[in-house]
Amino acid sequence: MAYEQKIKIGAAKTKMVWTLGAASRSVVMIEKLLEAGMNIARFDFSEGSHAHHQETIINLRTAIRNTGILCAVMLDTKGPEIRTGEGETINLPTLTRKDKVDIVQWGIPNRIDIIVLSSVHKGSDLDQVRNLLGMHANNIMLMSKSGSGSEKMIDKASALGIPIVTAVQILGGQTTDDDLPNAVLDCTTDCVMLLADEEEAHPDIVLQRISSLCKELESSIDYKAVQQKIRKALPRPVLPIMARKAAYACWKYPKAKAIIITAKATVNFVAKCRPSVPVLLVVSMSESFKWSSHVASHGLVSRGIIPLMGAESKTIEDMISFGVQVAKKEGICNAGDSVVTLRVLNGCPVLVPLHVQ
Repeated sequence: MAYEQKIKIGAAKTKMVWTLGAASRSVVMIEKLLEAGMNIARFDFSEGSHAHHQETIINLRTAIRNTGILCAVMLDTKGPEIRTGEGETINLPTLTRKDKVDIVQWGIPNRIDIIVLSSVHKGSDLDQVRNLLGMHANNIMLMSKSGSGSEKMIDKASALGIPIVTAVQILGGQTTDDDLPNAVLDCTTDCVMLLADEEEAHPDIVLQRISSLCKELESSIDYKAVQQKIRKALPRPVLPIMARKAAYACWKYPKAKAIIITAKATVNFVAKCRPSVPVLLVVSMSESFKWSSHVASHGLVSRGIIPLMGAESKTIEDMISFGVQVAKKEGICNAGDSVVTLRVLNGCPVLVPLHVQ
């Protein structure tokens, strides 16, 4: 690994998305944003040239190395422009020619982690994007924008383990409505995308303020009540075994100090069960570095997940041991405590409680 990872255990469970704009694209400022709680760096391709964004991502990579703090890279596509009257039925393409060029000529070479799409109408639209990505499709998470976050849509996404991002407008360094506290308190959102003025003089202070607000709100959450609500909403007859095991990991062992997972297939399901304890996603560095970095970055999208990179592990037991060592070092657990491990063996999820030595 090119740098020693810095673990931020005390950060808010709700993840933070920040757009790297005019006032926030220098190495020094990006370092401050990472320290303040930025988990995902958004690149807005509705403006700016490839050269401009290239300078910014080089600065981001430098800041990540300097601080040791992981950060995912999000490419937000411009999408099609609507020039017709409101209410008129139109069929817009999922990707414009510009979007395709941005993804193929800039996104893929720069190993982006997430693509945000503004015009998705059906599942086959995402297939078109995956075909464009080709061999890189498994490494890049696709997200679609929705004009309305209906409760039914949110419940369905949660049942399927799909991360939810809530956009929050920031004016004068403050949120402009109740979307943020509502989303945090009812545990429906995984990330908040902070939309602030790109000329904001102190973006790191704004981000720190919002992150602290989220952490304060999270401290008042009744997790037992939230988990009971989730349990009632889960569609048991069609619930995949991976989701059931994730639920057991979160609910069956209430005295466990942490949940340690070693397979990316379990990440979103564990996050959706809204555990009250830290969830450590151990990523083995014995795999391809590029593949491992994408797994860790995707973990940054899910609420409460803490990706751990740097485990020179060849077996699952080595990965679990690494996770326990980090948990002890960071004060999450001590000798005599218990943790829950969730791993996948031969394609099947296995839940094992572990006594910390």
